[in-house]
Amino acid sequence: MSEKTSFLSVTDPTGSSFPVPVFPTKEKAEEYLRQNESVWRSYSLLPDFMKMELIGFCIGAQGLKITYDPVFRRIFNVSLYPERLENLLSAILGRRVKIISIMPREGTQMREQASFVVMDILVQLDDGSYANVEMQKIGYSFPLARADCYAADIIMRQYAHIKAREGKKFLFSNLHKVYCIVLMESSPREFHAVEGKYLHKRTSCFDTGVYKDMAGLHEDIFICLDSFHSTVHNITKDSSDLEAWLTFLSAIEPEKIHGLINAFPAFAAIYQEITDFIKKPEELMNMLSEALFIMDKNMERMMVTELQEEVEAVKAERKSLEAERDAAVTERDVAAAERDAAVTERDIVAAERDEAVAEKQILEVKLRKILDYAKAHGYEYASE
Repeated sequence: MSEKTSFLSVTDPTGSSFPVPVFPTKEKAEEYLRQNESVWRSYSLLPDFMKMELIGFCIGAQGLKITYDPVFRRIFNVSLYPERLENLLSAILGRRVKIISIMPREGTQMREQASFVVMDILVQLDDGSYANVEMQKIGYSFPLARADCYAADIIMRQYAHIKAREGKKFLFSNLHKVYCIVLMESSPREFHAVEGKYLHKRTSCFDTGVYKDMAGLHEDIFICLDSFHSTVHNITKDSSDLEAWLTFLSAIEPEKIHGLINAFPAFAAIYQEITDFIKKPEELMNMLSEALFIMDKNMERMMVTELQEEVEAVKAERKSLEAERDAAVTERDVAAAERDAAVTERDIVAAERDEAVAEKQILEVKLRKILDYAKAHGYEYASE
């Protein structure tokens, strides 16, 4: 199939070259894919948006999304290209770092099924600290609590290892810092509250200033690629390494990719590797199919999570309405009791009044009898 594919080096005015797979039309690209039955079958099963992205990549209209799980894992394979993750971490942490080991995920207490995490890798750096690096397609709700749990998990693994090794000689000062670095393609809305900010760092400290030079055992760094992409539009030779890496992770527009390579030629080799995926359409289609599977699982989880949140919201609203109803019933009962008490009091007053009238009438009758008797017997002083 490769003999039917033409790969050209497009040279821009600055002299840098960017390899672009050249298929003049969508039809030519699909004709190329159709030559392999399994590739074409996989392509046919892709949703329309992924077909458009793939064809756009094939005709050079856009780059391939680095944030797709298999693509990201391939580009940042620490066993093959440790310098790539080292350079990314150096740009994020603001100091030169070197990876001395890749820590196995086995033994961790946390397990997440169908998570939104694209890449989750734990490495130890040359100063003894640990970096847990994640790439998320969709940023989690409650990201701070999740980061705390991950950091605690890594710290406890480290504690158990050092404690077992040093025994009674163990000191807490021997524990190394843990960096939780989370890159998010689509970040939660809370991160958009601060306009123009795409990098958010969190450390622990006392409000009184004590231990001000000690930030605890973990630091969280959240990077919003969507905010970065909408904030930083042009990359030049004066741009920072961090801006270069975040552009690499977020840009699919050819002009931005050209600008990045012109300013930072080291990325040309990585883009050449990405472009070479077209030479192996089976591998590319497998990566996209895997990405689609992961996306479907993520969407399923997100829908379940949203449904659970809706159910909880409905339950809370129902409880609120029940409380309002109970309050209204109580208020009604109080009003009815007060009304009944008023009616009872009115009846008592009426009864007392009727009793007084009856007594008055009895007295009047007795008085009339006395007067009549007096008059009949000639008592002149008798008077009504």
